Amino acid sequence: MRPNAGEFGSDTFSELTGISCADHMNQVKAWVKEGEVPEDADHTVEDFDINEIKARLHFRIAADTRSEYHFQKAEELAPLDFTIVRASMPLRGGNPFGEEFFDLYERYQKAGSPYHGIPRKTARLREND
Repeated sequence: MRPNAGEFGSDTFSELTGISCADHMNQVKAWVKEGEVPEDADHTVEDFDINEIKARLHFRIAADTRSEYHFQKAEELAPLDFTIVRASMPLRGGNPFGEEFFDLYERYQKAGSPYHGIPRKTARLREND
């Protein structure tokens, strides 16, 4: 299973994230046009625990079946994983751009912004951009 990576397909939320989409989009273009696979494609995260793996499996089942039980189990096992919690919002009738997202983001920040996905050296936007 591939870990998370802080990548964006547009600069829609760059004001919030401070991250430009340029590096990621260049990687996508190189993959599509040249078949070039990013050098970190086989990256492993050493501290990825069994609960996170189980959460991803529950989320996958929930996404296919719309099973509320599996959505809840996934969120219970990995409550701050955006790939699971935020991605499930529209599948469960929620708004991934609304108050639910900002509640999740606040909990994430209060927990110290825990992130252990593929490290990215993304271009940060300058303050005056």
